[in-house]
Amino acid sequence: MAQSADVVVIGGGVNGTSIAYALAAPGVKTVLVEKGACAGGASGWSSALVRMHYTNEWDARLAWASFPVFK
Repeated sequence: MAQSADVVVIGGGVNGTSIAYALAAPGVKTVLVEKGACAGGASGWSSALVRMHYTNEWDARLAWASFPVFK
């Protein structure tokens, strides 16, 4: 286990793991802390849908740009 980190992310759900990945990919020393299995809480009990249709153009572009992360 790491002795130090630049960032500690609490929670291994879809948001926590996405944030940890986005930070670690460019080299930020990141630690993810989860009390159980990743995606075992609210994320694991969701309907597993990724919303892609928005009436706001900015939200729609952001959703489509982020889609490859969730594949």
